[in-house]
Amino acid sequence: SLSSSSEFISRDSLAQIDSLPSMARTAEMADDYSSQEESEGTYHDSTKGSFGSRAVAATAAVLGLVAVVAFFAHSSMHAAAPSSAPVAAPLSVRALLESDELADLATDNLMAMGGDALASAGHDNVRGRVARALQNVSDAIRTRYPEAHRQMDQLQLTSAQKEASLRVVRKFGDPRMVGLAHDIAEATRQAEQESSDKDTIKRRLSEVLAPRVRDLQQLSQEMFPGQAVNLDAAAALPQLRKWHPSVEVDVSGRRRLLEAADDSIEQGAQAHAHTLFKSLQGELGEKMPEAPARMLSSSSGEDTSFISCVMKAMPDPTKFCKCVADNMSEVMSMMKDFMKGKML
Repeated sequence: SLSSSSEFISRDSLAQIDSLPSMARTAEMADDYSSQEESEGTYHDSTKGSFGSRAVAATAAVLGLVAVVAFFAHSSMHAAAPSSAPVAAPLSVRALLESDELADLATDNLMAMGGDALASAGHDNVRGRVARALQNVSDAIRTRYPEAHRQMDQLQLTSAQKEASLRVVRKFGDPRMVGLAHDIAEATRQAEQESSDKDTIKRRLSEVLAPRVRDLQQLSQEMFPGQAVNLDAAAALPQLRKWHPSVEVDVSGRRRLLEAADDSIEQGAQAHAHTLFKSLQGELGEKMPEAPARMLSSSSGEDTSFISCVMKAMPDPTKFCKCVADNMSEVMSMMKDFMKGKML
């Protein structure tokens, strides 16, 4: 191997260097030969010149050999040094919650969701408020659930686990999700003006989501690969093209939502943290404590359905994203039933 070869070369080279006479001793030997010639007078001038030349050549040869051996020894030691690629340091669940990466991601999502209302507030201002909100979540968990906070500090995430846990949150800023969230918010608002009956809200939501069934299908597959409910969107679309939803999103309603978004940055950051905790439960199983997600849940009772979630989410668009992400299977099933009725 390269390591053993370099060891051998290094030991052999050093042994050769040690066995060679020193520079001082070589010069001394040359002087001795020259003195011997002069004292004995047994050689002619030409012989003396020849002998002296051989002494100088011997000295040069020794010095050259020393340089060559030293060069190979130096090269072999450098070649033996292993080239190690940088390895990412392990990241704890708590560190991910408080990280710049999550704060940047949540900020970009909120800016995409809030539109002009948050743009006027300024990216840096929103980023600072998001970071403080995420830190407040961590502090609240430490105060209310110290054991859960300790576990979050000790749970180490691999790079793959971190990316998987952020996969759903990243979709909050996707243009398809942004459009869905605003349409759901407007449909919920109009349904509540007619009646607070859940059946009415379900009908309104089904109508407004029907034209977006392909987006729902794609988002479901991207956020939850291998778990998505399959809809025959291709078969449904010809029927849906002939049908127009009775819900029309009015500009004034959309403007009110954007204005409300400016006051919901902290709630938006909390929605990101909640979705992150739910994703971590899926990745880590029982190792991930349930208390952090439970603390941020908008459901105070037993009803955690999609309809109940959207009724409590008004008027925050980010919370509607969370409702879709937390209840994707229910949303897809609701659309499946709706499309069956339209195709009959």
